[in-house]
Amino acid sequence: MPLKPYSRALCSLSLLAALPACAQVSQPAASPPQLPAPQSFQTSAPQTPIPDTQGVPDVPGFDPDLHGWNAGVTFSSVHDSVSGWATLFTPAIGYSFNDIFSADISCPIYFYRLADSRSTHPKPNAELVPRRGEPGDILVGLHAQFVPRLFQYQLTGAFTIPTGDEAYGLSTGRVTFDISNLFQRNYGRWTPNLEIGGGDSTTFVNRTVTKNYTSLGPLAHFQVGLSVDLFRNITFESDAYEQLPIGDQKIYGPSRNGKATVVTGHNVTEDNGFTNSLDLTINSHTILSGYYSRSLRRHTDTAGMGITYVLRGAPPSEETSSYDDLFR
Repeated sequence: MPLKPYSRALCSLSLLAALPACAQVSQPAASPPQLPAPQSFQTSAPQTPIPDTQGVPDVPGFDPDLHGWNAGVTFSSVHDSVSGWATLFTPAIGYSFNDIFSADISCPIYFYRLADSRSTHPKPNAELVPRRGEPGDILVGLHAQFVPRLFQYQLTGAFTIPTGDEAYGLSTGRVTFDISNLFQRNYGRWTPNLEIGGGDSTTFVNRTVTKNYTSLGPLAHFQVGLSVDLFRNITFESDAYEQLPIGDQKIYGPSRNGKATVVTGHNVTEDNGFTNSLDLTINSHTILSGYYSRSLRRHTDTAGMGITYVLRGAPPSEETSSYDDLFR
């Protein structure tokens, strides 16, 4: 059944989608031939695309500089303080059209997870039952990235295809969407970032974290954080996030009465907290990642660790060292 507050949500999303108008790419003025600028002097921000570093379980290794097709896979293990351990296999395929536009598609497959028993009167030792080989929703992402004078900007439009099990909380059973705007700027090793977006599902909010539920209903989401290159190939990032529902919401998850909707209300999907992640680039094809997230509103903890392999890795640079060099 369509939700009444969608009109207010669409108004908010139209404002968010209008933000790209301020992100016009600036072209540096050509230097006179007789007075070449020294190599250490720059008149504008570095013209480098924004890396796609979404963390575990999403594939973070796609390099937008490599035009054409790419593919990768992430194996990850996640522990949630509510439902326990889960093991995921996440394949992904991406295509980079040019330096600005790219697209990707991924689908998490749960090798193992614990879900609430759907039995009316479960035994005390069988309230959580193991589930294996369950696919989640297919997620399609469309990206456009720009490098204005003062910051880097990425616009992402994403939607899901409902291929997951609705009864066990892996899908809403409907197509969901989201539009997000990412702003960031490099200060040497330090990169602050700001993300503003809106959509109709929590699936797209704080995607670094694997959630044990999905939702349907218009909401806005915000995230602010800072990443730092520690040394060699290790990057640490800390983010604070907030998701604000707009109108009525539905949370989909497993329940013992067999129904997928476990909570319905106006503010049931509101959440905020922080996420810390650490990425170690082993080589141009392999990335080892981990994260810890704390939900301040739901009082839950989530931690995960995974390894990603991509077919077409970024070409090695002079500053890139191998995994063996890291520990010498």
